Amino acid sequence: MPKITEKIKEAVAETVDRATHLDVAGATQAIAQTFGLNKRLVNYTHVELRNKLNEYGFKATPYNKRILFLPHCLRNSKECKAKYNDEGLQCKRCGKCDIAELIGIAEELGYAKTFVAPGGSMVTKLVKKYKPSATMGLCCYHEANLAFDNFKGTKIHTQACLLLNDGCKDTKANITEAREKMELIDKRLLETKELKK
Repeated sequence: MPKITEKIKEAVAETVDRATHLDVAGATQAIAQTFGLNKRLVNYTHVELRNKLNEYGFKATPYNKRILFLPHCLRNSKECKAKYNDEGLQCKRCGKCDIAELIGIAEELGYAKTFVAPGGSMVTKLVKKYKPSATMGLCCYHEANLAFDNFKGTKIHTQACLLLNDGCKDTKANITEAREKMELIDKRLLETKELKK
């Protein structure tokens, strides 16, 4: 039996497919009512709808034109020795939180950069500086929606993966889902883009 999150993804894909002009909030409520979801899963559904709306462009962006953003709240607040600079937390990869593993996945795939940022304003600053074609962020619901709103109408394709727990300290990532989203790519779309150049 598929997990509820898999059922949500399927329902999101069907909803987006059926609607040309999609009201995300209304679609979220429709899916929430269908499954009788709690607030956390309603938020997850809302983010998945917004992900789906941005997925085509994201999948058409090569890994080396993407930036991964991680929240500094993932760090182990009791043991982290990393320092901050003007580009966020400089992870020492001690392995005492999820950050090192996520940075490793991004490097393995060939992402252009990874930043551990304390908030959305730094994300915006770094996007202006490095000019990626796509961004992927692990974050809370509030930060995910800010990112979608900030990049709406730009040529920056965004995907978000919600943290497993909320709060601004000692949060956890869903590594499996984060990797799944980070890996999203459609080689046919990349080839089509190359042919158009």
